[in-house]
Parts: sequence; C-alpha cells; structure tokens
Amino acid sequence: MMDKELRKKLEAFKVQRNRIMGRLLSRAFRIVVDVSSQKLAEAGYESYRLSHLVLMVHIQVDGSTINELAASLGITKQAVSKIVKELQEQGYVETEKHPDDARSVLVKITNKGARFTLEWQYCTKVVDQKFEEILGTERLEQLKDILLDLADYHENKLKEELTEASEGRRTQWLDMLQQKTANYPLQSTKKK
Repeated sequence: MMDKELRKKLEAFKVQRNRIMGRLLSRAFRIVVDVSSQKLAEAGYESYRLSHLVLMVHIQVDGSTINELAASLGITKQAVSKIVKELQEQGYVETEKHPDDARSVLVKITNKGARFTLEWQYCTKVVDQKFEEILGTERLEQLKDILLDLADYHENKLKEELTEASEGRRTQWLDMLQQKTANYPLQSTKKK
C-alpha cells in the first residue's frame, strides 16, 4: 500500500498533469496530425506516414543529398534512405547521382511530390486558422515565437554539446592511441 505522503504528492501531481509541457505539446501535435490527415485524405492522399511529410518539407527545391537530409532531420542516413525509398516507390521523389559528387545521391521532388508538399502546406494553414480562432492572431504568433525560441535554443545547445562530445571523444581516442603506441619501436621502412 502507498504511504500517505506519497499518495498526497501523487494526487497533487495528477491535478496538475494537464499543464505538463510534454503533455500539452503532445496534445497540440495530435490536433495538427488529425486535422492534416483529414485534409490530406480529402485531397486523395491516404498512403503516407508522418515521416514522409517531414522529409518532403526538408528537401530543397533543387534537391538534397541523403547526408544533408540526415543532418537536417537529426536522424541516420540509413533512416533517410529508407524513407526516400518509400517516397520513391510512391512517385513523390526521384534520385540521381549528384552532378558534383559521384558518391552522393541527390533526392529531388517530383511533380506529384510537389503537389503533396503544397497540399501539406495548405493543411498547416488550416491548422493555423483553427488555432487562431481559439487564440487570436497575437497569441498564436506569441505561441509560435515562444516555441521557435525553445526549439532553436535546444537545437543550438544540442549541437554545441555534440560538438564538445565529439571533440572529447577525438581527444580521448588520440590519447589512447598515443598511449598504446608509445612503447612501439619506430621501424624504418627502408630496406637495408
């Protein structure tokens, strides 16, 4: 059985749970997905996943490489390649060798993909209108500004931490390599 003090704290938490940031953002996101899914279905788009939409939005008009998309989305190249393959099978994107780098694949949006992306843009406007009806223009813009500030801060901080961690790992690796090879005799590659 739960002790009284813990029960009291848990009950207080449960009363406030609707004001937890993660829960609020999750509920708002669900509204965006529901409204968008309904509008996209009305437009004839039913065979897609959210990851398809997210990737489509990140592809530049003249195309993007798998590496660029992975970096932009913060996911692995393998994950991007899988999504690109799915989109390619549906005719939303096409791939070709990069004109400046034969090792890279350039992902380009097709006409069908452009229509899909623009339909998604329309859906985001519908969502904005619904939120604006509830909040008003000024509060909606404030909400967007606040969320943008939070996201930008977090992403920049994360990049800094990853860079620092990467530098730290590189330094550790070099130190380890130096320690392991410190006692290795240097041998001449010249034949005697």
